[in-house]
Amino acid sequence: MKNAFTTTALVLVAALGASASFAGDVAPLNNVATSPFFAKSAPSVLSRDYVQSEYNAAVKAGNPPARGEQSGVRESSISSTVPRSAVKAEFLQAQKAGTLPPMGDRG
Repeated sequence: MKNAFTTTALVLVAALGASASFAGDVAPLNNVATSPFFAKSAPSVLSRDYVQSEYNAAVKAGNPPARGEQSGVRESSISSTVPRSAVKAEFLQAQKAGTLPPMGDRG
């Protein structure tokens, strides 16, 4: 019993001692002083209010800015001239004939 307690205590002391010694080795890696990512940019010539009003006008016009590769802009929905039952029948016919396009082909 005493041996297990002593072993556990020694392992905890060693782990805590090692973590404290590693804490002193922290070098300033990615901070404002050392990283080019945080480099100062040129001061803006546009005011915050002007940019906000321009953004709001674009959103109202239905043309918001794209957000990366996936834009939040969606195409407007267009009503179909073919009923759902006709599309389903065409799909089933193509499935039976084995003429379905490969997955992902939208052409």
